[in-house]
Amino acid sequence: MRAYEVVLEVAGPAAMFARPDTGGTPTSYPAPTWSAAKGLFESIAFFADGAAWICPTKIEICRRVGESGGRVHFQRYTTNYGGPLRKGDLFNKGTAPGGSSMQFFATILYDVCYRLHGAVFSSTWKRQNNPRHHLKDLFERRLKRGECFRTPCLGWSEFTCSYWGSFREGRTEVDTTLSLDISSMLLGVWDNPLSGLYEPGFRQNVKIEHGVLKYDIPKEWISVMIREAKTDA
Repeated sequence: MRAYEVVLEVAGPAAMFARPDTGGTPTSYPAPTWSAAKGLFESIAFFADGAAWICPTKIEICRRVGESGGRVHFQRYTTNYGGPLRKGDLFNKGTAPGGSSMQFFATILYDVCYRLHGAVFSSTWKRQNNPRHHLKDLFERRLKRGECFRTPCLGWSEFTCSYWGSFREGRTEVDTTLSLDISSMLLGVWDNPLSGLYEPGFRQNVKIEHGVLKYDIPKEWISVMIREAKTDA
């Protein structure tokens, strides 16, 4: 079977992959969710019609070469929020249009680096037009040129990447000393990776082993992938 694989390294001073169970003062997961990784790939290249899409398969948590590892770094973060979920009386306070903002507290990650691995799949494939090959080529061409569809961010949009591109061999390495258990982790918020309905999915007893997190992709997606890969053998 012919594989259409893509890779991406991202890094930044701050990241936030919010755990839904932490409510109004969110805390980040120690690693990106599957949907966050998909968003990072799509910030480089994607097809609006869904003819092909990139499915994250695993991520590797990295550190600088020679740096000590084995832990994830958390820190407190405070920002001002001016959205619709504020308390009612704040809408009528202050001089700014829309009322006063409120302080918003969170626990985020800092100084992060990840290597993302993904596979390109397609919902429609024709012998004369292979959208998977097209998307892989577009992704790698943009990565080489330093181009993107939108600036890649690490969860929240204000946490833009300080680096995104190909693997930096010799500068970063997988943190093989890091192993963690996550009792429950969000996979994604839709029941279909392309145009699904709102239906959050979770995975229990997720493990980060020697710096690697493998995503537990739903079986129905896997069956489609295998069938399409055989078609393109």
